[in-house]
Amino acid sequence: MSLPEDTEQKSHVFAARIQKIWIMRCIDVPRDISNGLQAVVGKGVKHIPVRGTIEGLPIQNTLVPRGGGCYRLHVHSSIWRKLRLDAGAVVEVTLTLDTEPRDPRLPPDLAAGLALEPRVLAAFNSETPAMRRQLVRYMDAAKQEATREKRIRQIAKLVLGCAKRRRKVKPKRRD
Repeated sequence: MSLPEDTEQKSHVFAARIQKIWIMRCIDVPRDISNGLQAVVGKGVKHIPVRGTIEGLPIQNTLVPRGGGCYRLHVHSSIWRKLRLDAGAVVEVTLTLDTEPRDPRLPPDLAAGLALEPRVLAAFNSETPAMRRQLVRYMDAAKQEATREKRIRQIAKLVLGCAKRRRKVKPKRRD
């Protein structure tokens, strides 16, 4: 993502209350900051990568839509537990747009296996960065050559199945 330098480095500081939604803890990003970040990355972007701090602890996260053009920041348990805070606590949050690429480096054997079939490579690339990172971690955990080959086949089958399911999902009609 290439942005003008003055917008890349702009930090947004705000106070927010931690909310508990089911088992997750999250923070709602104020409307003005949500609008400012969305203006920089573009209207069509649903997930905005950010870096920053919560009460001084560093975070790297992705803002997700919460409705009405605003965003929400999920707070990992390692953060709120380390701070000994929970739902209802007010924290100081600093956010900066994260422009560093988040795509994982593919192991050579996985890259070669995916490149054998263009549909598989396209399906793998259409997955979210988080899913691609998980698949690379799964691949890296295999040490023996036979296991790695088996996992390449499993990953190919998985991403093709996910791509097929996404194509089948039809938008809901609004009557």
